[in-house]
Amino acid sequence: METATLACKILGGLVLFMFSISMLSDTMKRVASIRLKIILEKATTSPLRGIFAGTMVTFLVQSSSVTVLLLLGLVNAGVMNLNQAIYVILGSEIGTTITAQIVAFKITVFFFPLIIVGFILRATFPAREDIRNIGELLFCLGMVFLSMKIMSDGAKPLKDYPLLIDVIGQFGSFPLYGILIGTIFTTITSSSSATTSLVIAMSMEGVVGLTSGITLIIGANIGTCVLELVAIVGTNNSAKRTGMAQFFINLLGALLIYPFISPFSELIASTANDIPRQIANAHTVFNVTVSFILLPFTSALIFILKKIIPGEDINVTDTSRGLDNNILKVPALALYQAEEEVRKMASLTQEMLKLARAAFFADDIKAGKTIIEYEKTVDAIHNRLSDYMSKISMLLLSDRDISKKRAIAHSLTDIERVADLAENLAEYAKQKEIVFSEPAKRELEKIFDNAVDLYGAAVLALKRKHKTLMTDVTQVEDRNDSLEREYRKKHYGRLEQTKGTTGLDAFYPSVLRDLERIGDHSYNIVEHFNDL
Repeated sequence: METATLACKILGGLVLFMFSISMLSDTMKRVASIRLKIILEKATTSPLRGIFAGTMVTFLVQSSSVTVLLLLGLVNAGVMNLNQAIYVILGSEIGTTITAQIVAFKITVFFFPLIIVGFILRATFPAREDIRNIGELLFCLGMVFLSMKIMSDGAKPLKDYPLLIDVIGQFGSFPLYGILIGTIFTTITSSSSATTSLVIAMSMEGVVGLTSGITLIIGANIGTCVLELVAIVGTNNSAKRTGMAQFFINLLGALLIYPFISPFSELIASTANDIPRQIANAHTVFNVTVSFILLPFTSALIFILKKIIPGEDINVTDTSRGLDNNILKVPALALYQAEEEVRKMASLTQEMLKLARAAFFADDIKAGKTIIEYEKTVDAIHNRLSDYMSKISMLLLSDRDISKKRAIAHSLTDIERVADLAENLAEYAKQKEIVFSEPAKRELEKIFDNAVDLYGAAVLALKRKHKTLMTDVTQVEDRNDSLEREYRKKHYGRLEQTKGTTGLDAFYPSVLRDLERIGDHSYNIVEHFNDL
């Protein structure tokens, strides 16, 4: 009965820790949404910036596994290459040690104030996102320390079990045992932070010694790669190599340290007075050292990976390939990728309008055929984007990102309809029986130019090249509506003069209506994004 109680305490504390870290990760993803995008953009500029990016992203999402899964998505989408991804992976090895440094603090009962203050802030200011986020961070941090206390209390009686202490002590004498146990346990929990934190909690009560703890965290580094190795199934060659890269980095690290575990333990023992801090320091020193030792050999690593996974890198040309499900692990970044694809879709539709003008007013047959192909592409992107947007969790988005998601979702429909209208105009041009008088052509050309200008403003609003003023767009839209009413009256006047017998300008109202609708949809897009 006593053994079952101890097991429940330790496992209960471990489960609470994993839940708290997950909550902390979700809050950090929401708080740091824009920063994550900026950090990863800078990762592509140099190796050191890549390492820094990996460190920061892993700290913010509280998981090296999530960082690597995110990299798989970015590499598979063609946003990042293998070389850049490896630098970020080396940084993620450093970032994952920050959690261990935090949980090594012995804060006794001070976790209660963190939980209380965090809950009060979250409950009292539900409308203030900044204060609410601070409250959630404090609450989650308090829960992390509480879970460490529960695991530590559960481990305390284990000192009275000589057999268990002897078995754990064997990890120091026979490091391979500790590495294997750490690998297996981390594979089961899918969290190296959980393994490391449990080891630190048990070391607080003297159950785990320094050398044994080091072997377990080395195994944890290897075990955390299993999820990524599963995730590479179905990805392109570069993404497969990215997943394998993390495994090789951690395996090489283990092989490098294995012959020197005893002297390494002696060195680490001089860095702090208590074993929990020594284990945290060992984790940090080991991962930082391995990352910088391997940094000059990334080219050699890539060469080996290409031998193991042969074949050419797949050149990503399909615009919707940027929407990889692995990126959904960080919803803010998934939203950013979706926004990028919407911009591409909007630009393609803008090109369709230019082609429609050439087809309609210059009888450009080739332009009309190109529009049909472009429209199929726009429809395909629209369908995939709509499906992808539905998978982005709003629970993990900031209030601003939630507004952005709604704007993107609404704009998708408007852009797709503009593409349909461009195709309609091209279809009118193909019909030889549809003939317009010279006055009608001049009027339609004027309305067409205004509609194109309005859509250009919508594209600029999507690209955020400058703040599009709603007043300016409203003036153009009002002028377009006014011209549409004026030209419609002139059209009916011409019909009265000819008694409608010639068939000339018969489709004038339909074309006028389509051009007006292009302006309306363009106005909608600007309105969706104007307040973001």
